[in-house]
Order: sequence, then structure tokens, then C-alpha cells
Amino acid sequence: MTNVSRRKKFLKILIFFTISLTAIFIFSCEKKGSGPGMEAEEIPGESTSLYLFDYREIILKGTSSIGTEIKNCNAYLDIYGDLVFFGELENTTSTIKTDIEITMDFLNSKGDPVHSLAVPIPVNYLRKGAKYPFHYYFTDREKYIDLSMIKAGVNYREYYKGLEGNPIAETENYFYEGDYLIIEGRVINLGKEKIKNIKLLCTFYDNKNRIVFIKECYLMREKMMPLEEQNFTLKVLLDQYLEEFTHYYFEVFFEDEIKVLP
Repeated sequence: MTNVSRRKKFLKILIFFTISLTAIFIFSCEKKGSGPGMEAEEIPGESTSLYLFDYREIILKGTSSIGTEIKNCNAYLDIYGDLVFFGELENTTSTIKTDIEITMDFLNSKGDPVHSLAVPIPVNYLRKGAKYPFHYYFTDREKYIDLSMIKAGVNYREYYKGLEGNPIAETENYFYEGDYLIIEGRVINLGKEKIKNIKLLCTFYDNKNRIVFIKECYLMREKMMPLEEQNFTLKVLLDQYLEEFTHYYFEVFFEDEIKVLP
């Protein structure tokens, strides 16, 4: 056998050996890789029951009584996978409500409580026609699969004195700037007395009038004199995590400034 023939034979053996090693390496990587196989595996730290949970099947039940109504309820999973529940408390009579707390019962299919609580709202008075939006994060994921209904209620006292202040919120303009929705307006105290602890909330709703998120608007002053006004600007980031909304509503909460007699 000539030297040329030996070299050709050696070269063929070398090529075959190289191809074999490459195939073995590729096959080994496919078995050990983190590709499609991860889709069938359980995510660390998550219960398999969470995959069976559908928050859209939960019945949301507000309550109404002589004087109040809880409505426009909604629930969904946020970007972190936590269940968030929304509702709106409206004072339907002319009597002011105070010492208000929202009750929430998370029930299973038998009507038994999975989780219950009562949360005081951070405003002291709810005047005639006022609507206070609220939300609650239920983060005990192991109990999600048992949820069948969320029922919201309210406890309160009647406040028979009147409020002398009368602030209102007026929306004057809105526009888009980059990824932001910017809403501009003003708060005016049309009442006869000085007011304090002013809180301005904006509630956003979807096309079914369900609450999708709530924003508190920063005010420069928490006290206002009669007929005084102040401007406000609310910026809302329109990113991919924001729930879709079709309309919004501003509500002002306040207290009368206590008079100090000489």
C-alpha cells in the first residue's frame, strides 16, 4: 500500500471518529438541556394545584343594605401571581357614615370560610353619594384552589352631624406623553369651613364597570380654606402590566378643621 493510500484511509477513519463524537455530544446536550422539557415540570416553589386555579370562576358578591352598597367588584391575578380583590363602597343615603370597616369572606364551594377579615378604611367620613374604592391582596396561594366565592360587606356607624366643608374634584384635561396618561384637574372647597386631611383617589374601571386599579393623587396641600382651590396632576404608566380600562372617576375625602374657641 502506497503512502498516499495510507493517508487517505487514515483521513477517512479520523473523519468518522470526529462525526461520531459530535453526534454523541449533541445527543447528550439534548437530554440534559433546559429546553422544552421544562414546560412539563413543576416550577420550584409553586403548588401543582395553582395550575388548576381559574380566578374567573370565582363568584364575586357585593352586598347592599339600607344606607350602603358594595358594587363593581373584580378579582384577578397580578403580575406576581397574587390574587387581588377590588370593590367599591357607596353611601346611598343622606346620613354620613363613620368608623367604617370592610369585611371580606373568602368561601369554598360549601360556603365555609377559607379566609375572613375586617379592614378599617383610612378615611373617617363617607358623605352622601361618596364612593370609596378598596382592594385586598390574598396571598395564601395554597388556598386558591378551594375558593368559590368572595363576599364583601361593611360595618359602620351613622354620623348625624353635618360636614361644613364641601370639596369637589374637577377634571380639566388629559393627554398622552410617551408611555404615560396624564390627567390634570383641580380640587375646590365650596364649603363654608376650612378642611383638612384631604385625600384624592382615582378609580379606573373596565367596560363592564368593574374596578381594575386605584390610584391616589398627590396634593400639594392637605388643608384648604373656604373657596380655595388647588391643581393636581395624575400620571399613569401605560405598560404591559396595566389592566385595561375605559373610564375613571375621582373622589375627594376630607375632615372639617376643628374650631378652637378663644
